[in-house]
Amino acid sequence: MGDTFFNGRYPYIDLKSGGSIKGYIKAIEKALLIVNEDTKIIPRHGKLSNKKELKTFLEMLKEITNSIKKEIELGNTEEVIMKNASLTSNYDAKGYGDGFINSTQILKTIYTSLTKKEE
Repeated sequence: MGDTFFNGRYPYIDLKSGGSIKGYIKAIEKALLIVNEDTKIIPRHGKLSNKKELKTFLEMLKEITNSIKKEIELGNTEEVIMKNASLTSNYDAKGYGDGFINSTQILKTIYTSLTKKEE
């Protein structure tokens, strides 16, 4: 799956090259449509994986994204959102922030993606 799947880690989403959290989530959803319980999934980062772990990864992306959306809708600033450790704490405890992208970076990436003006 290349850089589309970081097993047990927060992903790098290249916003400068046109990537977005919405597109990233769509890519994972598409992958889940074509795999089955016997499929071996090779992530770019992390151990050999399977459909269940890919679903967990998708759930993580959606949960954090929805939490940030709610914070934005409440009128919280980027600074407030970046300091809100509870937005990623569930996954930080599982080691998701121990890789290339930490919890602050994933919050920043998703916030920036959600607030970026469409061109």
